[in-house]
Amino acid sequence: MAGSFCITIDTEPDCDIHWKRSRPLTFESVTFGIPSILRPIWDKFGIRPVYFISPEVVENDKCCRTLKDEIARGAEIGAHLHSEYIEPQRKHEDIAGTASDEFPCFAYDAEIELTKIKNLTELIENKLGVRPVSYRAARYGADLDTIKALEKLGYKVDSSVTPDTDWRSYGGPDHSRAPKQPYFISQTDYYSPGDGTILEVPITVSGKRLPFLPAKWMFYRWLRPTHMTAFEMKSLVSKFARNYPSPVLNLMFHSMEVLPGKTPFVRTKLGQKLYLSRLNSILRYMTKTGFKSKTLAEIYSQTVTRSKK
Repeated sequence: MAGSFCITIDTEPDCDIHWKRSRPLTFESVTFGIPSILRPIWDKFGIRPVYFISPEVVENDKCCRTLKDEIARGAEIGAHLHSEYIEPQRKHEDIAGTASDEFPCFAYDAEIELTKIKNLTELIENKLGVRPVSYRAARYGADLDTIKALEKLGYKVDSSVTPDTDWRSYGGPDHSRAPKQPYFISQTDYYSPGDGTILEVPITVSGKRLPFLPAKWMFYRWLRPTHMTAFEMKSLVSKFARNYPSPVLNLMFHSMEVLPGKTPFVRTKLGQKLYLSRLNSILRYMTKTGFKSKTLAEIYSQTVTRSKK
């Protein structure tokens, strides 16, 4: 059995090539990029994506209309906490031109982080009519206190972990010893399987692209069209297929990456064309080799069912 894959998209406002929110604030990557660029790809390959929604996006009515249409087409909505943009202790009232540089698990104490996640959860529920059950922290900034907060709020899945990578030089957590496949998180250790209720579905990352490269995130092998070639991503999928009997893969990117000039990664029309070619190529490869597209909620149900056998 080849296994499953999920497509998880950090869904945020348009940025510039320095990762600052656009000025004036725009959402073209959501309101145009999702229905006009991504939706045809999802339909072609039978993808049910997961959109991790940041607070700024869900506060925009036009974005909400786009996302409601995606929900009707089978997409899952998750919560994506950019902690600067929601109460309590909201850092920016005027979002335009700001940079999101906080790791939510370290920027605030556990109670404030819990309340921020709660407020974002309720905002999504009120604006989109669905209560999210999956979560990803901004900048992968989650820890065991985050997981305890998710448990209290009725979440089922976290997808903040990037195995093999250490974010401490950026001020974030060290995810380097995390398992590479889904696991129910221990009550005492974020990176150990245990008897907790939250399923970790880690982003698919495994080892450096070349052994002599520095320990920076872009030098690791991600299932991510941002910086990986189609050949590298296919090799990574093949590695997981060899090493696990029925692997779960988690491909991630940001909504803004599909348009030129909205991130550092895609700056020109040619860059956009190459990016979308890489995305199409890896989706074609996974579906042709027998991997099945699933949402994170479906991965959770699948894992629970298997654990009971």
